[in-house]
Order: sequence, then structure tokens, then C-alpha cells
Amino acid sequence: MDYRFSEQGGVTHVTLTGQLNFAANEDFQAIVERIAKIRGGKVVFDLATLTHIDSVGLGLLYIAHEELAAVGSSLSLLHPRDTVLRMLQLTEASETFDIIS
Repeated sequence: MDYRFSEQGGVTHVTLTGQLNFAANEDFQAIVERIAKIRGGKVVFDLATLTHIDSVGLGLLYIAHEELAAVGSSLSLLHPRDTVLRMLQLTEASETFDIIS
């Protein structure tokens, strides 16, 4: 997994590329540590170029959600691709995440 940070209008955008799975664990934890320092902010994970997510990757998103909520920040998922969106739908992730198609 590759990632890129950008700021737009006070919103932190994190673009994820490739696969969010066990192999991405360390990189993803570094992302969460960095964005958790932005207390009370809005964070958007752009999933348009994420090609695959498995159960571990989904778990990582939930961990990010919990850690950001603990510091008063919100997390949205932007433009998930078909395969990623399908996993989010199957697991009813929309009950936890703001998913913007």
C-alpha cells in the first residue's frame, strides 16, 4: 500500500493506493499516529485507487475510526472502488463510517 497526504480547506485527505491488508499494517499504523495528532479535525481516506481490502484491512479502518474518535476527529471514506465498496457493504461498514461514493 502507498499513501499520500494533502490538506484541503482544513480537511486532511489521505489517498490510499494498492492493497489494504496485513502487509500494510505498519504503514497504516504510522498514518493513524500522524493523523491522530490533528485533534478535532476532519479526516478523509480517499479509496479511489485502493484496489483491494481484506478483513485485516477493514479492521485497520475500524481501529483508525476509534482512535480518531477518541481525539474528537471524524473519519470519512471517499470513492471506494467496486471491490472495496462491496466489502464495505457486505460488512455493513456504513453503520460506522461516512462513505461517500
